[in-house]
Amino acid sequence: MSWKAPFLASLHSRDTREKSHDTFISAYTRLANRTSNPTPDSTNPPSPDQQLIADLLEAQTSKGLLQSQLAAAQAEVVLLQAQVKALEKMAREKEKLERKNVDLESEGREKSRAIQHLQDEMLALTMELNVLADKEQATRKENEDLIQRWMDFAETRAEVMNRASNWE
Repeated sequence: MSWKAPFLASLHSRDTREKSHDTFISAYTRLANRTSNPTPDSTNPPSPDQQLIADLLEAQTSKGLLQSQLAAAQAEVVLLQAQVKALEKMAREKEKLERKNVDLESEGREKSRAIQHLQDEMLALTMELNVLADKEQATRKENEDLIQRWMDFAETRAEVMNRASNWE
């Protein structure tokens, strides 16, 4: 929308400038129509004054046409300048967003690597925990076996002592 304001302002200034000359142009046109000879007589060549008036009328008409073309070209230049500024602004915004995108992609890759590292670490710790749990279970079993053997040994010893002391 930023390009519309300068364009509309340019059109308004052009219209104001062109309409300010309307009274002169219409007065000159009426004067030229009154003084010109629309059908020159072939036997009577136009006088130098009439030729100058015709040339002046043609020059004024050409000038008006060229001025309107110039005003249209100036309005187009203003419009194009506004569009160029808008495009430059968009290009800067695009570059900014592309840099941000690259940064976010890099950050995403780093986070993915960190997640992978954590998952690997969790897997290693889980495996270590399982090994330790197996060792604990084996140690408990071994301890139970040792206690059972000790109890069997103590019972046997107690029986031997009881027999030796005739407690039975």
